[in-house]
Amino acid sequence: MRLRLQLAALFIVLFSVANAQTKLTGKVVNGKNEPVAGVSIKIVGAQGGTTSDVEGRYSLSLTANKKYELEFSAIGYVSKLVNDIEVGAGLDNELNIVLEIAAKNIEGVVVKATSRRQENTAALLSFQKNNIALSSGLASDFIRRTPDKNTGEVLKRVSGASIQDNRFVIIRGLSDRYNAAIINNAQFPSTEPDKKAFSFDVIPSALIDNIIINKTASPDLTGEFAGGLVQINTKDVPTKNFLSVGVSFGFNTQSAFKDFISNERNSTDWMGFDNGDRALPKGFPKTAQAYRSLGASTAGVQQQIELSKLFSNTGYAEKKSTALPTQSYSLTWGNSARTKNGGTFGTILSLQYRNSMLKYNVARELHQDDGELLVQLNDEQNKYSVNVGALANFTYVKGRHKISFKNLFNQLLEDNYYTRRGVSNDRLQDIEFRSSVLNQRSLYSGQLEGEHQLTNNGIRLRWNGNFAYNSKSQPDLRTSAYFRSKGTTDPFEQNDDDTRRFFSELKDFSYGANGSLSIPFTLGSDKQTLKVGGSTLIRVRDFKSRIFRYEPANASQFDASKNLLPYDQIFAAENMGMDGFKILDFTNNQDKYFAASANNGMYGMFDNKFGDMFRLVWGVRVENFQQFLTTKDVSAKRVVVETEKWDVLPSFNFTFSPTTKQSIRLSGSRTVARPEFREIAPFSFFDYEVNYAVNGNPDLKRSAILNGDIRYEWYPKGGEAITIGGFYKHFDDPIELRLNPSSVLDRRNYEYANANSAYTVGAEFEVRKGLDFISQHLDAFNIFANLTYIYSKVTLASTGATGTTTSNRPLQGQSPYLVNAGLQYNSKNTIWNGSLLYNRVGQRLALVGINDLGFPDIYERPRNQVDFQLAKKVFNKKGEVKITWADLLNPAFYFYENVDKKKAFSDGTDRLFNSYKPGSTITVGLTYDFNLGSKK
Repeated sequence: MRLRLQLAALFIVLFSVANAQTKLTGKVVNGKNEPVAGVSIKIVGAQGGTTSDVEGRYSLSLTANKKYELEFSAIGYVSKLVNDIEVGAGLDNELNIVLEIAAKNIEGVVVKATSRRQENTAALLSFQKNNIALSSGLASDFIRRTPDKNTGEVLKRVSGASIQDNRFVIIRGLSDRYNAAIINNAQFPSTEPDKKAFSFDVIPSALIDNIIINKTASPDLTGEFAGGLVQINTKDVPTKNFLSVGVSFGFNTQSAFKDFISNERNSTDWMGFDNGDRALPKGFPKTAQAYRSLGASTAGVQQQIELSKLFSNTGYAEKKSTALPTQSYSLTWGNSARTKNGGTFGTILSLQYRNSMLKYNVARELHQDDGELLVQLNDEQNKYSVNVGALANFTYVKGRHKISFKNLFNQLLEDNYYTRRGVSNDRLQDIEFRSSVLNQRSLYSGQLEGEHQLTNNGIRLRWNGNFAYNSKSQPDLRTSAYFRSKGTTDPFEQNDDDTRRFFSELKDFSYGANGSLSIPFTLGSDKQTLKVGGSTLIRVRDFKSRIFRYEPANASQFDASKNLLPYDQIFAAENMGMDGFKILDFTNNQDKYFAASANNGMYGMFDNKFGDMFRLVWGVRVENFQQFLTTKDVSAKRVVVETEKWDVLPSFNFTFSPTTKQSIRLSGSRTVARPEFREIAPFSFFDYEVNYAVNGNPDLKRSAILNGDIRYEWYPKGGEAITIGGFYKHFDDPIELRLNPSSVLDRRNYEYANANSAYTVGAEFEVRKGLDFISQHLDAFNIFANLTYIYSKVTLASTGATGTTTSNRPLQGQSPYLVNAGLQYNSKNTIWNGSLLYNRVGQRLALVGINDLGFPDIYERPRNQVDFQLAKKVFNKKGEVKITWADLLNPAFYFYENVDKKKAFSDGTDRLFNSYKPGSTITVGLTYDFNLGSKK
C-alpha cells in the first residue's frame, strides 16, 4: 500500500499540472454525420458556455469532480439537454452529440435530459445509422475492451467480417482480394507481394479512432470492391493534453519459458530491422547470367568456388534460448493548443513496440485419391516477431478551415524457424528438414489533407494528397533438406534439390490525390446536396529475387561423404572446392518484374431528401484503369502485360425512415475487382512453409460485380441497434487461386485463374442492446451479436460440348456463416469494465482442388474462439490494469481435404491437410495517463 501511494505521489508531482478546471471536449454532428458549426453550448443554472467550430468541435472548461447539465442548441435543430456530466483526472473528458434536424415550422423544441453515457454510446452508432452507404463499425472504446493487439484481430468483431491468418479481412465470406482499404482519407494498395490484400496487422489497435466497413458502394468511394471497403481512421485532434504510457506482458500457454530454437539473431533484429548480415554478399555478381558465364572454363569454376565462400555458413547454426513472454510497450502524447489568432493546433505522437516468441507444432499429411497416406510430416515452429509502429498527426483548425498532416509508419520483422520431420511413403524416405523464413516489412503513409467551408450556406471543399511506401524483403530464406531410406538407421544425406537460399526485395510506391466539392441547395423545402469530385492513384512496383542451391563443383572429383556432414557444417568455406560444393544460381528470368498502374476516377452524386422519411443518394463513378508489367520468359524474350479499361459504375442508396428510430435501406451498384501485380506476373515460387507453389497468370481479366442489398434497421435508443438484411452479388470473371492440373500429389502448384461467373446470396442479423430492459440493476451490461449466412456457387469455363460447367462449391475463400457475440460490462463509477467475446467462422474454402484428378478441395474447419478481458482503473483513475485471456479454449486450426459431397467436416471420411494449436495467451497490462493540463 505504501509503495502504491509513493508511486502515485511521484506521478502527480512529476507530471500532473492539471488545475481545478478541466476541459470537456467533443464534437456535434447532425443526422447526416455532418459537423454542425455555431452550436451554442450552455451550462444550465450557471454562467459560462462556448460554441462549436467549423468541424463541430467544442471545448468547455468545467470544475473537476462536479456534476453539470449542458444544453446544446442551434438554429434549425432540436435542442438537447444532457445531464450527469463530470470531468476530472482519469475520466473520459469527451462528449459527442448528435442533433436532430427540427421538423418544419417547429422551433424552440428541447428534448428531455439524457445521461452522458447515453449520449456517448449514441454517437458511436450515429455513423452507421446515418451513413450514405450500408455499413458496420467499431469505435475506439469498444476496441479498448478487446484483447486484440492489431487492426486485423479487431476486424473480426465487425458484423459480416472474419480474419484469415490474423491479418487478411474477409467480408461477407468473400476472400481478401474482393475488399479494399482506406486509411484516413487515402486508399491503400495491397501490402502483400503474393496476393491482392491489405495486411491489417501492421496497424496497432491502440492507434485507431474508429473502423467503418462500407458494405455498399457510393460514387465518392473507390469502385474496386465487392465484399467491403474498410475505412480506418487513426487518432486526430486530442480531447485533452496527456501523456499515456502502457506496458503489458503476455504468457502463451505453449510458449512462455519453453525452449526456443532459432538461428543466431543479429544486433538489430529486436528493433525490427535486419542489419544487413543476411544480405546477398558484397562482391557477388549482380545478375545470374554474370555468375553462370564463369562456369564455361576451369578458371571460371574456381572463381565461382571463391564467390561461393562469400556466403556465410554461420546462419545455419541453431541457437537455443528461452521463449520470453510477449512484450508490448506504448507511449502516446497528445496536445491541443490555442494559437494567438484564435485557431487550434492539435498534435498526437505515438510509439508502439511489440516483441513475441511463439511455439507450436503443425501436423501435415498428403494422401492418394484412395486415401492411402502418402506423406506425413510434423513441424516444430518457432516464430519470432517484432512490430514497431509510429504515428504523428498534426491538425490545425481555424474558423472554417482545417488542415491535417498525418503520418503512419510500421516496421515488422518475422522469423519462423522450423524443423520438419516425417516420412514419404511415396519416395520411401525419412525426412529431416530445416528452414528459416525471415520477412521484413516497412510501411509508411503520409497524407496532407484539408477541409474548407467556402460559403455561409455550407459549400465545402475537401482535398487530400498522399504518398505511401511499402517494402518487403526476404534476406537469405534458407532451407536444408536431408533424406534417408525409410525406416532405416542409415545416416541422413543432404538433398541438393530442396536445400536452397532465396533472396528477394519488393518496393512499392503509391502516389495519390483526391478532392471533392459539396454544394448544398434547396429543392422545395428540403435541403439537398450535390457532390462532385475526382481521384488518382499511381503505383510503381519493383520486384527482384535470386535463388541458389549447392551443387558439386566437379562431378568427377566430388567427395560424396561431404553430403553426410551436419546441416550446420556442410556449407562451411572449407567445403567449397573441386572436391566439394559451389553455388548454383538457378534464378529464372521471370523471377523479377517491374510494374506500374494508374487509376483515375471522377464522380457526381446527389444526396436528395424528400420530406423527413425519404432519402436517395445516387450517382455515377467513372474509372480509367491502366496497368503495365514487364518481365522476361524462360527464353529471355521480353514479356509485356498491358491493359487499359474504362468502367462506368453507377450506384444508389435509398433510405425510408418511417420514424427517427427505424429505417429500411435499399442499395444497388456495379463494382469491379482488378488483378494485382503479383497475380499477372509469370512468376512461380514454391513456399516450403505451406508446401505448395503459387504461379501468376498474365491472361487474367478483371472481375465485374453487380451488388444488391436490403436492410431493416431499428435503433431503440442511444447505443442500441437491431438490424436484419439480405444481399445478392453476381460476378463475371471472378478471380480465384486454383490448383494447376500439372500438379503431382506431393508437389502441388496453384495459380490465379478466372472462373466464368459466380453468385453469392446472404443474410445478416445484428443486435446491440443494453440489459436494463430486464432490470435496472443490469444497466451496466450490454450485449451484442451478429450472424451472417452466405451461399454461393461458381460456374467454370469448359472446353467440352456444354460450354460451361457449374461447380457445386463456393467461391474460393467463401465461408457459409459467421458468428460474433459478446457481453460487456461498464460500472457506473467507470472503475471496472470487462468483456466476454465469442467468434466462429463456418467451413471456409481455402484452396480449390481438382477432384477428378485426385486433388480434393481444401477447407478450413470451424473453430470456436472465446476471449475474456477485465480492466480496473487505479491510481485515482489515471491508470488502468487490464487482464486478458485470448483464445481461452484453444481449439485447433484444422484444414482438411473435403472427400465427400458435404462441405462440413466429416470425421472418418475427410482427411487432414494440416493442423495446429496456437495456444491461449494470458496478458497483464498497465496504462497510465499523465494529465498535462490544457492551455486556455
